[in-house]
Formats: sequence, C-alpha cells, structure tokens
Amino acid sequence: MLILKLDLQKLDAEFVLGFIKVLDGEKDPQNLSVAFRLAAIVCQQFPIGNFAEELFEVTSCYFPIDYTPPSSDIYAVKTQDLVLYLRKCLAATPVFAEFCLPLLLDKLSSDVQSAKIDSLLTLAECAEIYGAEQLKPFLQPIWLVVRKEVFASMSEEVVKACHQAVLQIVKTLSIAISTAQSLLDDFIGGILLDCRHHLSEPELKLFVPSTKFLQVVASASDPACCKVLGTVVPLLESQFYARPQDSQRQAILVTLIDFLKIAIPYCTDIHEAGDTGPLQAFRGSVPALFLSLLSDRNASLRLTSVCGTQTLLDLSGFLSQSDMCLLAEHLVKLVLEDPSRPVRLESTKALAELSLHNSVIIQENVMPALLNKLKEEKAVEDYSSSNTEEIPATLAAISVSSHMVEDTVQHIFDYMRQPGSNSQQEAGLKALLLMVQQCTATGDRMHFFSTHLVPTLTGFTLEQQGDMFHTLDALSFMESIGQTVASSLNAGLATELVKFMISIVLEEDLSMIKNIDVNKLTRVNNISDNAALHALFAGSLSSCMQQVVIPEEVLAHEKEVACTCSKEAVCNMASRCYANLINKYREGANLDSLLNNAIKDLELRLEPSRYSEERLKAFSLWVWITKALIVRGHPYASTFKCKILGQLSDTELSEKAANAFSVLLHDYDNVLSSEMHCNIRLMYKQRFFLETAPQLVEGFHAAPTDQKQYYLIALSNMLKFIPRQVLLGEFPPLLPLLLQSLMSSDPSLQLSTLSVLSDLVRDTPQVLAEHVDTLLPQLLKLTLHRPNMNMRVSALNCLSTMTDLPHHIIYPYQQQVIRQLATALDDKKRLVRKAAVKTKMKWCFVGTSVSL
Repeated sequence: MLILKLDLQKLDAEFVLGFIKVLDGEKDPQNLSVAFRLAAIVCQQFPIGNFAEELFEVTSCYFPIDYTPPSSDIYAVKTQDLVLYLRKCLAATPVFAEFCLPLLLDKLSSDVQSAKIDSLLTLAECAEIYGAEQLKPFLQPIWLVVRKEVFASMSEEVVKACHQAVLQIVKTLSIAISTAQSLLDDFIGGILLDCRHHLSEPELKLFVPSTKFLQVVASASDPACCKVLGTVVPLLESQFYARPQDSQRQAILVTLIDFLKIAIPYCTDIHEAGDTGPLQAFRGSVPALFLSLLSDRNASLRLTSVCGTQTLLDLSGFLSQSDMCLLAEHLVKLVLEDPSRPVRLESTKALAELSLHNSVIIQENVMPALLNKLKEEKAVEDYSSSNTEEIPATLAAISVSSHMVEDTVQHIFDYMRQPGSNSQQEAGLKALLLMVQQCTATGDRMHFFSTHLVPTLTGFTLEQQGDMFHTLDALSFMESIGQTVASSLNAGLATELVKFMISIVLEEDLSMIKNIDVNKLTRVNNISDNAALHALFAGSLSSCMQQVVIPEEVLAHEKEVACTCSKEAVCNMASRCYANLINKYREGANLDSLLNNAIKDLELRLEPSRYSEERLKAFSLWVWITKALIVRGHPYASTFKCKILGQLSDTELSEKAANAFSVLLHDYDNVLSSEMHCNIRLMYKQRFFLETAPQLVEGFHAAPTDQKQYYLIALSNMLKFIPRQVLLGEFPPLLPLLLQSLMSSDPSLQLSTLSVLSDLVRDTPQVLAEHVDTLLPQLLKLTLHRPNMNMRVSALNCLSTMTDLPHHIIYPYQQQVIRQLATALDDKKRLVRKAAVKTKMKWCFVGTSVSL
C-alpha cells in the first residue's frame, strides 16, 4: 500500500469504502493482522471523511481480541500481536474519539479481567492522539471506573493498567494546559479529593494504593507534580508529627521520600529560574524534618532520614548552604559514632552524594573531621574500632576531585603503615579499590593510578613483614586493584605499567619505586614469599589490552608459580593470570610452541607417580588453560579437553575433573571476561556442550560402577550453564542419566539435577511423561532428605512444576503425592513447610481450572 500510496490516494473516498467492504466480516487471524495495520495507515494517510464511523465499526467489532492460537501451529499469529495491531488502529486518528471512548468505558465495566486491562491500555494509547477536548466529556466517568479498580481490585495487572491510563491522560491534559488548565485542575482535584482521606489513615490498607496512584499522577508533568505535592506534602508532614508510633512514622517518611523523588526531574535549572518548582513552599519544613531525625533514637528512622537527605540533595537547589553544612555535620557524626552499621554505610553514601553537589563543604568540614578521628585513634594506638576501619572507605567515597583523590590516597597509605591488625590493612586496600573503581567509571585519574598508586602500593607490599598483608581478602583487593587499573589504561600507559611490574618481579630492580626508602624494602627473591606483590603483578598483567605485548618470560614465570608455589591462593592467581594471557596471546607459531611446552610440562607433572599436591596444582592450571582456549575457540582446546575427560577415571583427580566442567563454562568477572579484554568467541558454550555431551554419555556407559557418578557430576555441571534452547534438542538422550543422578549419594549432584529438571519440565513435557513413574517416587524420597534443607526445598519445587505436565499423565499419582507430602508439611524448617504448602495446593487442584 505504501508503494502505491499516491495512486490510491487519487481514488479518495472510493478506496476507503472499498477497504471497509473488504475488511467487513473478516475472520482469518493472518488476514486480520494485516488488515489492522493497513487500517491504521488508511486512517492516517487517507481522507476517511464520512466513512469514519463505518471504518471504526468494522475494526472495533473485534475489540477486545478473544483469540487463542492453535498450539500445533508454530507459525500462527500470536494473540498479543493482534491486540497491539488493533490498539494502534483504534489510536490512529482523533476522529475515532467520539466512537472509541464510549466503547472503552463500556468494556471497563466488564467482569473479564483481560478485557479491562486491554481497555485501559488502549485508553492510554489513545489519550495523546485524541487530545484534551475529546477526552473532556469522559474524564469523570473514567475516573469513577479507575477509582474502583485502584482501591478494590485484587489484580496487580489491572492496577498497573489503571496507572498507565491515568498517567497518559494527565500528560495529555498538561500538554494542552494553555487551553485546558481548568480540565487538568478539575481532574486532579477530583483525584485528590477521593484520595485525601486515605492519606490521613496510614494504618489502613488504602493508604498505600492511594499514595502509589498519586505518585503516578504527580510524575506525569510539572503542573501535575505541583498540584499533587502541594496537597500531599503538608498532609504527610502533619500526619508524621501527629503519630507517636515509630512504625507509622517510618511508613509516612518512606512515602514522603517517594513523593520527593517524583519532583527531581522538575527541579532542574533552579538556579537560573530562582525557585524550586513544585517544592518552593517546603524549603524550610521538609529539610528541618529530615535533619531532626538524623539524631533520633530509633535506628530505622535514622536510616530512612539519611536516605531522604540523599533525595533532598538530588533536588537541585532545594537545600540552602546552611542546610548542607548542618547535614554534613550530622552525617560525619553518624559515620563516626552511630552504633548501627547500616546507618553508617548509608551516611557514607549520603556524604558521597553531598560531595558531588558541594565539594567545598566536604574539603573544609568533612575531610578534616575524618582525618582528625584517625589521628586520635593513632594517638591511643587503637585501630580495633569497626567505625575507625570504615573511615578510609568514607574518605574514598567522598573524593571526587583530582586534588582530593591524590590527598586521600596518601592519607590511606599513612593509615595502613601504622601498626594494626589485618582488618586495618584490608580496610585501607578496600578504600583504594573503591577509589579506583569510582574514577574508572568516569575515566579520570588513570595516569595517576598507573604511575603513582600502583608503584606506591608495590613498595608498600615490599615493606610488609610476615603474613600481616597476606589474608585472602587482602590478596583479593590487591588483585582487583591491579586488574581495575590495568584494564582501564590505553596501550601506551599499560605498556609502561607492564615494564614496571616486570622490572620489579622478574628483574628485581627496586630502583624504579619512587618516594620509598629502597634500603628498607625486602628483596623479591621468590615471588611466593610475597603473595601480595604477586596478586598485584598478576592482576595488572592479566588485564591489559590485547595490543600490549607480554613477554614469554612472564608466562613461563606464572606457569612455574602455579605449579610450585606452596600457597594455594598464589597458585590460583597465577593459574588465572596464565589463562588470561594465553587467551589474549597472538595467533601463530609462538602460541603453538607455548601450548606444546605447557602440555609436555604439565603431563609430566600429572603422572600418577608424582605427589598428590603437585598433581592437583598442575591439573588446576590445565583446567584454566583449557577454559582460555575454549573461550577463544582455539584448535588446541580439544586436546586439553580430552585430557580432562580422561582424568574422570583417575582415582585421585576424578572428583576435581568432574567439577572442572563447572569452571570451564562459568562466567567470571575477573577471568576471561570482556572487562579483561579477552578473546570471547560467540556461542562457545553451546559448541562445547554439543561436542562434549556425547563423549560424557559414552564414557558413562563404559565406566566401572564406582566411577559413573563422576560422569554424571560433569554432565550436571555443564547443564547449568547451557541455554535452554540448546538443551531442548539434546535433552531426551540425557534424561536417563539425570534420573540416575537423582539416585546418587552426592548431594551437590542431586541439587544440580533438580535445578535442571525444574527448568525444563515445562519445555519438554512429552519427554518427562515417559519417566514419571521413576521420577515422582525419587522426588518424594528427596523431600524427606534430613541432612540437607535445600535438597528438600528443591525437591518440593520440582514436584510443584510437575503439575504442569498433561493431566492424564500425573492424575494417577495425585493422591499418592498428597499423602506423602504430609511429612514435609510438618518439617521443622519454615522454608520447607512453605514449599510443601505450595506444592500440595498445586497437586490438589490438578485437573481443575484453578491456577496458582
């Protein structure tokens, strides 16, 4: 039609009449889907003139759509598509308004929920097109219907549709405010009149529906926000002061914050406009309310008021300079002294928000107070206070300018150099990581971090003695700092960072560490002697861009550390680093040589005659190399994978080999991810599964009885990470093995299998139907698995999904299942009882029209 539009338009009314005749009485869904789209084009681009009512009649007679596509036809038109096409047709022209709005009002009184929802959503679609003048006669009837649904409906979908319809109506009235000011005022006034008395009774059930609805109305436009908040805010303030109970005050305060958030978009450009938009009248009372609660005895009210102050800061220009100074004073006191940890953490977030709006107050008032607190603790040599250990994180959170970042880094290093506990060191490292992550998100200060922070941190690690700096959390922070900095650098800065780290670790040239007394540093000697330094080294080198050249000596070094280091954490970091480097290594003979050397070396270490610890370390590195090759789609991946399959029959490594399949397909943020600039081939998981699943099935059938469980564990570990669409085609031959997994004595294997079965029971009912007589008894048995609560809950959830199978398949088992669920209903664990109740209810209603 669009191609021949000019020719068809010449036919004028004749074409419109012909189109109406063709459409009249059409019943085929495929034809209707086309006809509705064509009708919308006709309404918008052809002169329908005197035929408007006839065109409306031949299209609206299908409203609301009542059509269920045949399940056997995968190409059938979807119901939702027909609904959307018809909706756009009815909303195609304002000429339809006088016919459509009465129709929608009539359908809104229907007892059919889907008809109500469709009518409300269609009204929302039509409102803007029809305009304020066309809506005017129907505003009051629409509100009466919507009010009934909002206050009395038991369906969240209906309430949501009501919100959407009223939102669009208020937007339409606001657009035409120059000619329809009274319409907007009258419509919102009526809504406020009906909701006002509910706001005066926060303990009753209609308080929440009323506030949610008014928030929707207020969010529609600036005029609507002004009118709603002008009535609601003083009402909530008076209710807050009138209620002595903390729980009621808490509910009112949360509601007030929600309304204030609505005003944020309309409080921009305040400094230029000279006022605060919808909240002009409340610049004194609202800040005073929240500031007074910051010292309340109730921790929940303090926490909520801190959250509220963040909203006040987002209201541009709402807080005066004196209000911000007072707020900063209160927040610092909460951070340093409040006994509630959630309050202290939220206060830190509020200070960070304040720093974005007024960094001067932070620099002049907040930072000196926090640093003085650290100095006081230093004087008494007491760093055990949890509040004190949170100060570095607070300093990091509020440092937004370049000058503040550099000063804070120095203060944190000074803090960590003081005598203290492991937690003090971890607090400092956590603060440094937080600061790096903040600046990385904005792209700021990366040069400073690569040329100052990392070298200083390197020197700091060499200053430490013993295991003070070697806790797992501290090592994790060190590795993350290196990864975050290196992954954000351009090729030039990253190359310089690599050269620096290599000179320290491999060449032991400590002269490159600035602002540190080299004579006080420990020699590097063996990297395993300084786990923190290796964490920083591995994190930095493994995260650089692919353009950065990493010497082969680094890979050889990491491979040796992974296989020989006495510290497990260092071995794991070295294995992950090696995997990242192999994944990003350029294609060619050098890579093939590296892999061949790795195969030769690791196979020697995996010999059964070697010590158990050496074999485990070598196998762990083998798994990570395999993952690196699978992710990038390298031909050597098959060779490495076959070795892992072979270890499933190894007495010592069989369990580790089975669990390796989870590592191979699991997504990690800091290993072989796009954030680490790694080579990631599309659909590598699907490809690996399709290649490996048949090999596992074949190995299972050939394995001795005592080794079969490891093949099942490997298969179950793979299935957790494979997209459902891929599993559907491969599920039938795997189901017998999954059923055997349920009978295993390994709880982790059983839990994994239950999760897979629950996800697939709806998609492959015809496959599961053949095994119901085996599956149901085993599931019922697992509901009584005393050692593991999660097992009982998962088995009950799986039993619940079984009710989605065809009625004739599960009905013979209905009474048996209901009887055997009696024990689970008396379980000592509440979560088990809750799952049992839900499952029993679903089985009781098998074969009925009731859906739960």
